[in-house]
Amino acid sequence: MDRFTSLAVVLRRHAGAQAMRGGAMVEFALVLPLLLLIVFGVVGFSVALLDKVVMTNATREAARQGTTFRGVNLRPSLADVQKVATDFCTANLIDFGTRSGCTATVTPDPATLVSGNQLTVKVQHTFTFLGLVGFINPFGSADGVVLQASTVMRAE
Repeated sequence: MDRFTSLAVVLRRHAGAQAMRGGAMVEFALVLPLLLLIVFGVVGFSVALLDKVVMTNATREAARQGTTFRGVNLRPSLADVQKVATDFCTANLIDFGTRSGCTATVTPDPATLVSGNQLTVKVQHTFTFLGLVGFINPFGSADGVVLQASTVMRAE
């Protein structure tokens, strides 16, 4: 009898371990969506923050281009300064393949800028989070979030 009792105990322990393993799978299945939302949210906000830094650098580069004095009547044109900002954005933004780029506005026209006056460069970019996983979008909108950066610099 003692031998059969110990076999029954071993079988019960094995069945209990199988049930515990199934319970862990259920718990993992319940926690996984929340875990993925947190991970994708951190990635999304990190990339958006990086894009904001890139846009700020683009406005600085464009403002520097527009305010630098190169001699008599040799200031860059409005289109030249806008091109510096948009080219910088195009080369450095992380946009997950959407190629939305950015738009730059410059006031006043750098060609007419007088030494000592200020030049303002503003850049806008619509950041859309990973198009592949629209159902896990921490920003809430499929259209994306408009990021803006601005730099004011005094002309030399």
